[in-house]
Amino acid sequence: MEQLQPTVTVVISTLDRPRQLERCLEALLSATTLPAEVVVVNQGNPEQTGPVVAAARHRGLPATQVVQPRWGLSASQNAGVRAAGSEVVAIVDDDCVPDQHWVDVVCRTFGAASGPLLLTGRVLPLPADGDRVVPLSVRENPAPMVWTRPPRPWHIGTGGNFAVTRNSYLAVGGNDERLGTGSPGRGGNDLDLFHRLVDSGVAARYEPDLLVRHERATVAEHLSRRSSYGFGVGAMLGIWLRARDLRALGVLLAWLRLRARVGYARRSTGGVGHELRVLGGTIAGLLHGLRCRPGERAQHA
Repeated sequence: MEQLQPTVTVVISTLDRPRQLERCLEALLSATTLPAEVVVVNQGNPEQTGPVVAAARHRGLPATQVVQPRWGLSASQNAGVRAAGSEVVAIVDDDCVPDQHWVDVVCRTFGAASGPLLLTGRVLPLPADGDRVVPLSVRENPAPMVWTRPPRPWHIGTGGNFAVTRNSYLAVGGNDERLGTGSPGRGGNDLDLFHRLVDSGVAARYEPDLLVRHERATVAEHLSRRSSYGFGVGAMLGIWLRARDLRALGVLLAWLRLRARVGYARRSTGGVGHELRVLGGTIAGLLHGLRCRPGERAQHA
């Protein structure tokens, strides 16, 4: 008997980046399969984003705009998932370009799944564009992987390219709105979310066919993000420790070892300095997370 494929809602968060959003929507329009709906969560100027969404809808993409006044990527993604009408939500950043088979891979994988699932995939860089030459969030592993117990959070995937059973996302409270870009925690929301999903019994699968291409950054943007990246991980671990989850200690030790290995491997190209920024951010984030009161996680998921 042929398996029924689930419906898929694509959620895209955006903040005054109409050019990047238009490129992302154009990729979905050119895909081999259209999603059931696209929810664009806008935290910026509706007059910039609204026409882009309307133009894509006019061309046949079932896209709607949700205006989200609450600041932060976590709040934005939570709002998008709440607004979704499908049983599966696929989340992509507005500065990413999904592969033409991206929705197909989500439908196929969730259609074959026997239970709740978190699906992540590859992230490759878009071509250099002017001074935007530095790749970000690259994931090149060509081999599928499956986890049924929480691994190190950064092993599972990245928040700019994943899909999840909507009910599972809501059941764990969605993103922690204390974490993520635009929040006091600056980052770490995706790692925290993936950890809580797998901890709750959701199987996690990395599928290389789930591919997006990510816009590159300038050298200055890359350097500025190193500290924020570390801060987000530190804030996440501080929140876990404040909640008396002592697994954070093992994750912190593994994180420090990872940064040391990366810095040493890239020492000839300035990697030591980059990793010192990450470590400095991690310490500051850890202290921040330890000051967060337990039970304050996302209030609106």
